[in-house]
Amino acid sequence: MKNRIKASVLTVVTALALSGCGDLLDVNNPNNLVEESISQAAAASAVVNGSLSLVSSAISQIWQPYLVTSDEVYWIGSRDAWLALDQGFIGNPENEFSDGAFPSVGRGRWMADQAIKILQGHASGDPSFNYDLARANHFAGIMYTVIGEVMEDFAFSDKTESGAPVGPGNMSSVLNSGISYLDAAVSSYESLGNADRAVAAKAMRARAHQSRAIWDVINPTASGTFTTVNASAAAADAQAVITAAGGNSADVEYDLVYSSGSQTNSMGGWINDRKENQYSTQLVTLDANNNRTGVAMMDPIDNIVDPAVTKRMKSWGCGAADGNCGPYSPLTISSTRLMHLILAENALAGGDGATFTTHINHIRAMDGLTAFSGQISNNDMLQHTRRANTMIMGLRLADMYRFGLTDPKWEAQSDAISTPGEMLPITIIEIRANCHLNGQGCGG
Repeated sequence: MKNRIKASVLTVVTALALSGCGDLLDVNNPNNLVEESISQAAAASAVVNGSLSLVSSAISQIWQPYLVTSDEVYWIGSRDAWLALDQGFIGNPENEFSDGAFPSVGRGRWMADQAIKILQGHASGDPSFNYDLARANHFAGIMYTVIGEVMEDFAFSDKTESGAPVGPGNMSSVLNSGISYLDAAVSSYESLGNADRAVAAKAMRARAHQSRAIWDVINPTASGTFTTVNASAAAADAQAVITAAGGNSADVEYDLVYSSGSQTNSMGGWINDRKENQYSTQLVTLDANNNRTGVAMMDPIDNIVDPAVTKRMKSWGCGAADGNCGPYSPLTISSTRLMHLILAENALAGGDGATFTTHINHIRAMDGLTAFSGQISNNDMLQHTRRANTMIMGLRLADMYRFGLTDPKWEAQSDAISTPGEMLPITIIEIRANCHLNGQGCGG
């Protein structure tokens, strides 16, 4: 039986929960909170909820330019900056949509770190704050992992204090930081006896470890040939998540959830309502008005509409593959299917075809599909299974680079073609404000 969990640890709660903190808002204007107010012990849980809210918002915004550059989401509207991304010009710091998303990532990252700082202060004298500290580390781990996956460079500025850019060659350190935050979250959850939260953090940590291994093979540029990774550091977490979820047949997703009472999914608004972008017709069917009508991708063995893509689109459509829940579509950040994919790819990279096949077939069994037994090559099976089962998870562009794939929409002179492996840049809004980047220097 499928057991799809929208893990409560990842349910978005608005930062405005601060308004229920009584004396905390004993100020002239309750909308003008000062930093000292949110640092009070009474606000601790709300501060962590606010971190999750901003992290969730940031991911919904930054994934869209990343995915439009890939072959997963295509531009169908009227805004030329989306077209430029669709054509593979990912490195332009003045692209209005990359630039529009960048501040949300800065806010999400800053609030994630601030929540940790605040909770560490509380927990140092009162262990009852350890659970919220674990959550703060968990959400920071998510944010740092996504930054490391989709950004070419990043600057860790602190409000008005400019941070020096990390540098493209050092962005692996951001993934390492994400893993460290998740280490702290897992350790704390386990010491508190909170097994469910520990499993959710392990599922994210397994993803982070694999993304760290992928970073190495697409930087400074991808080779242009099919390349697998053996993310050995992810293996223990992947197996632990599968076991805790109920075994090899367990079909569990860990989602960021959006609602009218919390935070909206920006990408959902652009795709579902504004229809500036839409999922590729390699994946879905569309009517004359670019509304999704079903699933196009076929399973390569059974030659039927791929149930994994149907499942992903049902998640996006809040229950129906052609559904439209506006700006409230959930985003999956990890799953037991991803855990099997990690273990399968580790095996393939290590020359263990039997174990590769075993994990691929655990995924196929979830959908009642015919077992894989060499009907197509192992490489082709990995590519298809990963594409179908990680759709809308912010992973596709890196996979295209490392598998040597190109999008027919990419222009010959585009960044995606000329510098494969390139990700989203630090954008002009940060460049102009950051003394390390604007040419004005930081002295005085």
